[in-house]
Amino acid sequence: MDKNKKSKIKSKNRIFRIVILIVFLYVSWIFIKQQMELKELKKQEEALNNKILELKKEAAQLEEEKSLGDDPKFIEKVARERLKMVKPNEIIYIDANKSKYTQ
Repeated sequence: MDKNKKSKIKSKNRIFRIVILIVFLYVSWIFIKQQMELKELKKQEEALNNKILELKKEAAQLEEEKSLGDDPKFIEKVARERLKMVKPNEIIYIDANKSKYTQ
């Protein structure tokens, strides 16, 4: 009877150890998965912060252009560069060779 009792205790200990091992592995798996997700979220946060900085720079540049909107020199620059306008009797020369080398 004593052997039978020891056998039952050993089997209960073995089952308990297996359950503990399964719980440990499950908790470890959850922890590793969360760490991977956290790392991915940090990458996304960094990318979004970089995007925010770029947009802030662009907003500052637009504010600067807005403040220069009444300046005649700025208006002329925009008209020449963006709208390709010219002054009366002004001749525009285009160097055909220059475009080959700049591309």
